[in-house]
Amino acid sequence: MNKVKLLILVLFVALTTNVSAQLGIGLKGGLDFNSVTRSNSGRIDETYHAKNGADYGLILSYQVNEWFAMRANVEMLSRSHTMKRNLNAVKDIYTDYNNKYLTVPVMADFTFGGTKVRGHFMMGAYASYWMMANVSGKTFDIYDKTIAFDEKMEFNEYHNRFVAGLVAGPGLSFELSDKVIMEFDALFYYDLMSYMKISKVSPDPRYNNTASLTLGVIYKL
Repeated sequence: MNKVKLLILVLFVALTTNVSAQLGIGLKGGLDFNSVTRSNSGRIDETYHAKNGADYGLILSYQVNEWFAMRANVEMLSRSHTMKRNLNAVKDIYTDYNNKYLTVPVMADFTFGGTKVRGHFMMGAYASYWMMANVSGKTFDIYDKTIAFDEKMEFNEYHNRFVAGLVAGPGLSFELSDKVIMEFDALFYYDLMSYMKISKVSPDPRYNNTASLTLGVIYKL
């Protein structure tokens, strides 16, 4: 027990010695690229394809010392994809799933480099809530004619609207002034929970995998 207490004390001193913590708030925005991982128990005539979207939101940063900070974002993340039918008799039949997730990642931010330009590596976990969804594409009508559709998707008991996962990635920051920092981040969000509820009779888990590239501006308080 004494060794554990000593280790905690050493880590605390290392993080706080000769450094005053700095709180920062900011805005971020950019693009994301989402793909879906689905089990082999899904329909064999469907293929899933990645889709671009937008990522924007708020940044909260707590700089503990020169090389370590804590980060928490509140962002709207697009986690969209396209499903296509791949049978020879079926052509140009597809569905675009356009999804918006309110996502809150909490990350450790390890920094290195000079005073004005610094590199970052962030890693942590996130919680995400499926806020809204729209589906569009082409399908068959009762006469086997191709028709287009574009409509809001209604959630039901099979949708798992709350998911969580791991997030990590590099970044690069530039100190524009004593108070303002510009930052480029490249993060990858990896779901640990299926966005469709898993049935014991016919398991068919589906996971989102999202790469995000954003530009942010942080103001140090």
